[in-house]
Amino acid sequence: MTKKLTGRVKNLVSTLVLALLFCVTANAQDKVAEGATKVTTHMKSQLSLNDNQYTQVLAINKDYLKKLDENPGATAVQRAKKKKSYDEDRDKKLKSVLNETQYKIYIANRSANARAYKEALK
Repeated sequence: MTKKLTGRVKNLVSTLVLALLFCVTANAQDKVAEGATKVTTHMKSQLSLNDNQYTQVLAINKDYLKKLDENPGATAVQRAKKKKSYDEDRDKKLKSVLNETQYKIYIANRSANARAYKEALK
């Protein structure tokens, strides 16, 4: 009798842990998607993106924010090194999507854009 009860409790706890993990993961993905949309909408007005560019920039921003949101246990130095790499990768991808004038505007407004990315992850 005790073995059956213990087995049921273990199953219940396992199910609850999996459900909680699923909810946390879904919430993080929603946060990233919402943040990427917010940042990309800001960039659309700032850079006069067309629909095709908007779609491509949105994908770049989702990927960037997803990477920034990973590894929450990393040290500040580790996060800073990775962020620099992610920034370079994002800039390279954006340069291939934006025209020369748009990219110059993007670079000129980089600090404002950095604040928008930071706000997106809150």
